[in-house]
Amino acid sequence: MALADTFLKGKQPQSTQFIVELHRTLLLVKLAHYETKSFAAHEALGKTYDTVNDLADDITEKLIGYTGEVPTVFEVGTIAVMPVASLATHIMGLGHKLAQFAAKEFYDDVENLAQELSGAGAKLKYLSRLS
Repeated sequence: MALADTFLKGKQPQSTQFIVELHRTLLLVKLAHYETKSFAAHEALGKTYDTVNDLADDITEKLIGYTGEVPTVFEVGTIAVMPVASLATHIMGLGHKLAQFAAKEFYDDVENLAQELSGAGAKLKYLSRLS
């Protein structure tokens, strides 16, 4: 099921849905990091985790600042291992959707961070070819 099919259909504010999806994605990266049997993929996923963690924190704090909406529940559903290339595509898609949302709301710095998130997915996709 594509990100567009499962995302942004909840009752939470859109900014909160992005915050939850960022943290769900962080768990997906960590799970893939633990599961891989390739040292190169392990290293690439470790760096991706650090990047996504930092971006999730920055984006979350800024979205709370802009909207005043503080998430009180993170319902992330079941987290299952994804192939690294699929995970990379997921990260790029989330970054793209968040950048569109931020542009529409004039959250320029969040838009820039979302583009950086998409770039982290692209870098993971590139590095996954090397393992």
